[in-house]
Amino acid sequence: MFYSIKNEYLTVTLNSFGAELSSVKNTDGYEYMWQGGEWWTDRCPVLFPTCGNLPGKKYYAGGREYRLPIHGIAMYREFTLKEQSETRLLFSQSSDSETLKSYPFDFELQVEFTLEGNTLVTRLIPINTGTGIMPYMVGWHPGFNLPGDGNIGDFRVDFGKCDSLVWHPIPPGGPIALHPCVHNLKNNSYYLNEEEIYANDTMIFRDYPKSFRLRDPDGKAIVSMQVSENLPYFCIWKEASAEARFVCLEPWNNIFMSDGTPEHFEKKKMTRLAPGERDIYTYRTTFN
Repeated sequence: MFYSIKNEYLTVTLNSFGAELSSVKNTDGYEYMWQGGEWWTDRCPVLFPTCGNLPGKKYYAGGREYRLPIHGIAMYREFTLKEQSETRLLFSQSSDSETLKSYPFDFELQVEFTLEGNTLVTRLIPINTGTGIMPYMVGWHPGFNLPGDGNIGDFRVDFGKCDSLVWHPIPPGGPIALHPCVHNLKNNSYYLNEEEIYANDTMIFRDYPKSFRLRDPDGKAIVSMQVSENLPYFCIWKEASAEARFVCLEPWNNIFMSDGTPEHFEKKKMTRLAPGERDIYTYRTTFN
């Protein structure tokens, strides 16, 4: 089911299936969010309890083997609307007999959207409702339209005064590299180098500046983003076609890096919540 929040600057549409941000339009009717198509049918999936793909889509917990699709389970299930006002929506999804088949932990995941002027504030709030430690990952996967007909490679993500970033390559056909490299930036920016993005599937950066901007070929900011400090990984992904005029800018709290051994959630470097505890992750997007 679709819901809307709005103010004098923006109209935002949310889908309760996956608690997905579906549309953001300004007063001129310009659409900021990718609207799907032959290249990528999503808009802004919520990633939980994993970000990215597990090697072989399987892992072990409690001595048993489980399987998870790419980016976990939240994006493939319905959320319940818990609270609503003209400028705020709060959705919730909880574990049940079906989720326990692929993720054997009891949880509640809350997703909150709040309009503040021309800024949309989104919060992800995972809660451990079980009796044991809950390992998890969480993140966003928003796709933004690239306006006009300029060269894709002239769009850039501007990181301010940063001149290099720590980068985790993805070898062809393989998992994320365990050992990172240094990626030098041009004009403090990552230009949307399609060949490089395609070759690596996704550009995954670590410990990046938590405030950054997506700029068009003329240098105008399309969107400006601020993310909380507990989201240390940032992914840039684009479908491998120059005609797919969008880019995904994705803050994650963790990634899977293969060391050649099976994934064991009890041992893997994941965020862990004690029973009754919650974490809060915040992603602020200003639409210019």
